[in-house]
Parts: sequence; structure tokens; C-alpha cells
Amino acid sequence: MTKLQRMSEAEKQIMDIIWAVGRPITTSEILTLLPEDKAWKQNTVITFLARLMEKEMIKAVRSGKANFYEPRISEGEYQKLETKRFVKEVHRGSVSGLISALCDSEDLTKEDIEVLMNKLREQAEK
Repeated sequence: MTKLQRMSEAEKQIMDIIWAVGRPITTSEILTLLPEDKAWKQNTVITFLARLMEKEMIKAVRSGKANFYEPRISEGEYQKLETKRFVKEVHRGSVSGLISALCDSEDLTKEDIEVLMNKLREQAEK
């Protein structure tokens, strides 16, 4: 797979549906699963799906008259790639800079801190 391009917010909403369903899905199904505040027409969704295929995020399999779309990358894989990109671009590649920013934001709950501490301990033991 080539270097993945960023998804637009709209493309990400389509991907979220595809990931959530967990099986190949048609354009019609995607339209029914869109949030109510998204009044996209079928052609709009097809355009987003075409862009996602160009970016190699999904693939289409033709069955009868319908295309069934499925992810080529898992949601977890995408999150890891975006996190690495974010650390590189925003924190100049410094993971400790990211963690410091999280701590300084005062948005971390005690539960978040416990989970983070456990993850760091696990990583240190590897």
C-alpha cells in the first residue's frame, strides 16, 4: 500500500460507517446509516467513496448491480498512522511533548492517567 493520504472530515464519516458495519456495504446502506444532519445525495456519497478508493482506503467489489465497499485499512491502523503524523507535525516528533501537552491541558481524568501509566509500564517491559 502506498503512503496513505489524509481523509477529509466527510470521507472520515463515510469510513466510520464502513468500519462500524464490519462487512462489505453498499452505497444505499451508507445513505441509510448517515446521521440525520447529513442530507447527502447518493452522488455525493459515491464521490466520497471514489476518493476513498483513490486513496486506497477502501476497495469495491461488484455483486450484481451494486458495489460493495470494504476497508483496506482497519480503524486501529488508521488511528496509529494519524497519531504518528500528528506527533511528527505538531510535536516535532516528540512523544514526550505530546504527553506533556496532554498533562498541561488538565483534560486527563484519573482513569486516563491510570491507563496511560499501565501502557507505559507495559511498553517499558518490552
